[in-house]
Amino acid sequence: MRLFVKRARARDSSFSLGPHNATAVTEICGKLEGRPLAIELAAVRVGTLSLEQISDRLGGSLDLLTRGGRTAEPRQRTLKGTLDWSHDLLSEPEQILFRRLSVFAGGWTLKAAETVASGGDGVEEGEVLDLLSGLVETSLMLAEEQKGSGLRYRMVEPVKQYGREKLEEADESASVRRRHADFFLALAERAQPKLRGPEDKKWLDRLESEHDNMRAALSFALESEDAELAGHEAGRSSRHLLVHA
Repeated sequence: MRLFVKRARARDSSFSLGPHNATAVTEICGKLEGRPLAIELAAVRVGTLSLEQISDRLGGSLDLLTRGGRTAEPRQRTLKGTLDWSHDLLSEPEQILFRRLSVFAGGWTLKAAETVASGGDGVEEGEVLDLLSGLVETSLMLAEEQKGSGLRYRMVEPVKQYGREKLEEADESASVRRRHADFFLALAERAQPKLRGPEDKKWLDRLESEHDNMRAALSFALESEDAELAGHEAGRSSRHLLVHA
């Protein structure tokens, strides 16, 4: 309950816990079984929905899960229900961006998001910043300042796994992974000549920060139909990254 109040107050500074709302907050936290991530996702809706609306909508999402298969642990079903609920409250462009950003590994920059997640139907490059900011406000994504590389974004693992499911359901996985691979293989290609000059440390640090994304890009290149060509280029472009990471 303290976590809920803290996150709710970040959204609405006038929010406080008292006799007028303690029952509703207790119901919300009870339905979410005290899971911190689920509580944060619910609390950020304060100011948009009343506590009673949050509780009622959560109840509907969780009830749907209990009617189907019970192969998942109860706490997993609770988190899945909360993610379903939070996802359903997003606008369509936010949903599109959310699932496309799940392709990243180890975080991403705004430029990477604009290049990889835009294009096709639903999201233009110029819309990415505003949509991304909205997703950060919902707690589905985190924005963190990193020394030397500026602001980076990331998803916690359960949210990323959920986003990957949505990407598969939308039949966008292959096309978005292709754009992701193209972006990071191009980055490695651009970095190669810089690694033998005065800017070598700067570029090594940059590549190291993208190590997980680079590995994901190489993995896709090897899985793709032109694996031989892509793998050759990836190996040539990424040699220094793999040595120094």
